[in-house]
Amino acid sequence: MSRSIYTQRTISALDPGQLSPKADQYVSEIIKLIPADIISVYLAVFNLIKTNHQNPENNSVIQLIVFGLFLLITPFYLKKIAKIISTKQIVYCMIAFILWVLSLGGPVEGQTFAGYSTQFLGAVLLPIYTLLIPFIYNQTEPK
Repeated sequence: MSRSIYTQRTISALDPGQLSPKADQYVSEIIKLIPADIISVYLAVFNLIKTNHQNPENNSVIQLIVFGLFLLITPFYLKKIAKIISTKQIVYCMIAFILWVLSLGGPVEGQTFAGYSTQFLGAVLLPIYTLLIPFIYNQTEPK
């Protein structure tokens, strides 16, 4: 299964001689808009940093650096390894990655916004984003 999302527009833009894929369904789009491989590697590194007892006062700095590196690597990884060609899809995947990091706590763990922890806000926004993003993705698709 390709990681690129195929809409009616992208299918019609393919050469007639190419194998014509079917337009992705809603569930398939959800899966393709969440960079699970990047999130899982980040989670492993995040847990290693969180359990660091050698110099725990620097954990938040290391977490911020690691988050920045993963965010920087994400578009290149999605383009080169996952073979995603749509810039829009890459941007939506990056937003999903940010929300996942916030819901895990990430480098801003313990920070509050409007009286709520950033982890709580990330955990609330993540399922909403996950359910709505295929609709938003398709609505922003040029006709």
